[in-house]
Amino acid sequence: MRWTERTADVRVATIFGSHARALCGEAQPADAWSDVDLQIVTTSPAVYLNRSWTAALEGETVQAYAARPVFGGVQKITVLFASGEADLVIIPYRRLRLGRLLFALNLHKHLKGLRKGLGEFALVMSFGHKVIKGGAGWADFYARVVKEVELAHLSDDEAIALAENAYVDAVSVLNKLSRGELVAAQRWLHRSIIEANFRMMHETRVRRRLVSYPDGRRVEQILGPSELSAVRFETALTEPSLRAATLTAISATRTLLGELTGQPPTWPDLAANGAAHPIAPTPGR
Repeated sequence: MRWTERTADVRVATIFGSHARALCGEAQPADAWSDVDLQIVTTSPAVYLNRSWTAALEGETVQAYAARPVFGGVQKITVLFASGEADLVIIPYRRLRLGRLLFALNLHKHLKGLRKGLGEFALVMSFGHKVIKGGAGWADFYARVVKEVELAHLSDDEAIALAENAYVDAVSVLNKLSRGELVAAQRWLHRSIIEANFRMMHETRVRRRLVSYPDGRRVEQILGPSELSAVRFETALTEPSLRAATLTAISATRTLLGELTGQPPTWPDLAANGAAHPIAPTPGR
């Protein structure tokens, strides 16, 4: 907080997540494993693409530094300090200032792109936030966006596309297993099919106004046994184990999509066919 106050390019700074709830005196404080989530609205976003700025943080030793893009086209910086972890979301000041102006004019109700961007913004801040630099005007903007803008979510069309991709990848996984490519199959099972289930499970809970967190966080605490079975898998690196997990996962994908859209997909049954389009051997190989 002292660093944000004395750093000129930081126009607005907001702590969000568990530490924000603690600062606001809510009953659920940050636990010993919680990182510090900080949104930086800056006139110099390029400064944060490398760690040189951390020299201004007195008494802190940087152990590792990662910069990566996240949704909305912004950068997320993860810094591992000797004393703990911090995640910084870097927002260009001009971009958010324009968003604030358009929001004040109620144009988010008419501009799809603006509504989607503010919905993503509201989603992040809806888990608790506290503006620590920027003043009352910016604090009011944050509070109004969280209250008035529909949180970002999957549309039915996006859910269908996500599930279709998972099904296509399930066919690929089964073909890999038939060729003995166990590690590659395991990778795609988790990266595509189970990831799709996580996102659709989160969406079903959001639509039902139940507690849910992005990225599969805390599912062990908030999901019932039947819900958890759609996203929790324990597999051995063997063909039978991975095949069974893939078929169970894509079956859950089918169920989740039906719950979201009211129209279960009409995919061929992979459990009966093994794979929709088994790859024929190439002559001469």
